[in-house]
Amino acid sequence: MTRRRDTTQPVDTVKEITENVKQKRRLERKKRRHRILKRIFTLIVVVSVIVGLYLFDQSEYSKIKNIEIKGNKNIPTEYLLENFELNEGDRLINGLWTQVFGSYKAPGVANSKLNMYYTKGNITLTVEEFPVVAYISGKHTKILLSDNALLSNSAYTSNLVPRLVGFTDEMIHQYPDFSDKLSRMDNASFNSISEIHIMNEPLEDIYFKLIMNNGYFVYTNVDNLLLMNYYSEIVSGIQTGNKPENRCIYFLDYGHTPDNQSAISKPCEE
Repeated sequence: MTRRRDTTQPVDTVKEITENVKQKRRLERKKRRHRILKRIFTLIVVVSVIVGLYLFDQSEYSKIKNIEIKGNKNIPTEYLLENFELNEGDRLINGLWTQVFGSYKAPGVANSKLNMYYTKGNITLTVEEFPVVAYISGKHTKILLSDNALLSNSAYTSNLVPRLVGFTDEMIHQYPDFSDKLSRMDNASFNSISEIHIMNEPLEDIYFKLIMNNGYFVYTNVDNLLLMNYYSEIVSGIQTGNKPENRCIYFLDYGHTPDNQSAISKPCEE
């Protein structure tokens, strides 16, 4: 008995394959159209945003109308505005660039934060100052900050930091360790200093006389300035020693340890 050949199965298979191919092509075309439409939509959105920002930037509403400085207690506002990259009348978009990608930097400023109020055209710059460690009085009062910034401030009246006598701007800039070490001095010793005078000492590049508010005088160079952290111990040793009348203290080039003498006291010369 012979078996009859079924000729319908190959035909059905061919039709099925053909239909699958057509369906895949339709799906690919649909995906391609979707990608193209998505890209066109994205491009329209980007262009619209750019055009909108440009039109806003060209309008009067985009200009900076007011710049407010906050947080400065000792640094004059005029100085901060002069060192600010933005000015009234500039475009707000410039402030946005500074807010996102930059920061305010100026001598005497430790940190800063910029806030923008677009609807009002206002910019607020909040600064954190480095601490004031000394001041120079005279025709133009100047303040010395811990980052070695020396700034004019005729309104400065605080007596909580030492007054510098005989100092020049060049001396301050030449010895940045001076302001740094004043800032790292312990509060009790620092608050005991009334004035710091420049002294003529041939063996030293720069030499100081510290006038203390309890009647003592301290002589030191920049390297030994932080021995002031042991000032109370040194004074206590003088007062309990055999020469309590000695009020002039000279710091030595030795570290302060139980085995090393860090200072000597002598009678003050008139």
